[in-house]
Amino acid sequence: MTSESGQEPSLADERRRYEQQLMRIGRRLEALGQLLVQDPSRMIGKGFDFDESVTGGRPVQIEMAELRAVFDQGTDSNVGKLLAEYHAVLAKLKQQG
Repeated sequence: MTSESGQEPSLADERRRYEQQLMRIGRRLEALGQLLVQDPSRMIGKGFDFDESVTGGRPVQIEMAELRAVFDQGTDSNVGKLLAEYHAVLAKLKQQG
């Protein structure tokens, strides 16, 4: 990947980029887990039917496509793929000393 200036990003820049992506995913999963623990009766999967008398008028919607992309091996946002790429950057940084 090249930056706007046309130069290759440094390994440190790549490391930060992966760390930011992984932290965003982690926060999203953490927030989802917290909501599921605290009050699952108010949550629905986007696109699924729900009973408003149970969930209330404004249930919290889980973005199923976004969540699926985190685990789908065919997407760029797959957490396993991101971790492998991040580890490769860390290995290169370690080799450089």
